Amino acid sequence: MPHTTDKRTYQELARLLYLGRLQSRGKRPALDPTDRGQLAFQALLFECLMSTREHPHPLEQPRKSAMASISGYLNAICHQPDHLEIHTNTACRIASRVLPFLHEDHGVCGIPGLRLIDVTCRRVRLTHLPTRARLDLVDTHRWHDMDTARMIFQQETSWHQRDGRAPLWRHNGLTDEEAAHHASWTYTASTPLRSALLMRSMPLWYRFDLSPAWVPGNPARIGSSGTPTPTPHTITWSSS
Repeated sequence: MPHTTDKRTYQELARLLYLGRLQSRGKRPALDPTDRGQLAFQALLFECLMSTREHPHPLEQPRKSAMASISGYLNAICHQPDHLEIHTNTACRIASRVLPFLHEDHGVCGIPGLRLIDVTCRRVRLTHLPTRARLDLVDTHRWHDMDTARMIFQQETSWHQRDGRAPLWRHNGLTDEEAAHHASWTYTASTPLRSALLMRSMPLWYRFDLSPAWVPGNPARIGSSGTPTPTPHTITWSSS
C-alpha cells in the first residue's frame, strides 16, 4: 500500500536527519524557516553551537567552554511552523549555556538578546528580542510537577545570579552590552546557509563523524605590510 510505504519513508528520513517525529504530513519534512528573523537567529545559534575548545566563539565564556559542550546533549533539531525545537536530555542545562551572561572581564557570553518566556514540565521556552525568533528546548522526559521543573531550572542557572547580580535574561529590553553585538544577528548573504547547516548539524556530528567549528574572521588583522588586512569567517571541519 503506497501510504504505508510513504509513512516508512518519512520515518526513515526523520531518523537519518535526527528530526524526532515528523510533524508534517507532506511528501518531505520542512527543514528550514522562511522568516528572516528566525533565519538570522538560527544562523547565530549555529555559530554558537559550533564553538569548540580549539576555536571558541567570541560569545563563549572564558575558560569554561560552556557552548562547546552542548552538542553532546542533543537528540533532535526540529523546524516547527512558528519556532525551532531542540530535543535534549537536559533542557535547563542547555538554557543556562545559551542565555546571556555578563562576565565581569569578558563581557557578554551566551546569546545576546535571548530571553526566558517560561518553564513547563517538559519545555524551556525562549525568545530572541532583536529577531523575534522562538526556541523551545524540549526534555526527553516530563518533570512530575511545575515546582520540580522550576527548581531544576533555578539550580542550572544559579551561577547567572552569583553575588546577587541580576541576570541579563531578566531584563525586559535589550541592554547596551547586548546591543553592541548587533552584527551577530544581522541578516547577511550567508544567513540562510548558516541556518541550514544548523538544521543539518546532527547528521554531521553523529552520522558522518564530522565536527564543524565556526572561526570568526578578524576585520583589523595587521598583515605583513603593516596595514590592516581583514580575514574572512571560515568553517573548519575535522573528523575524530
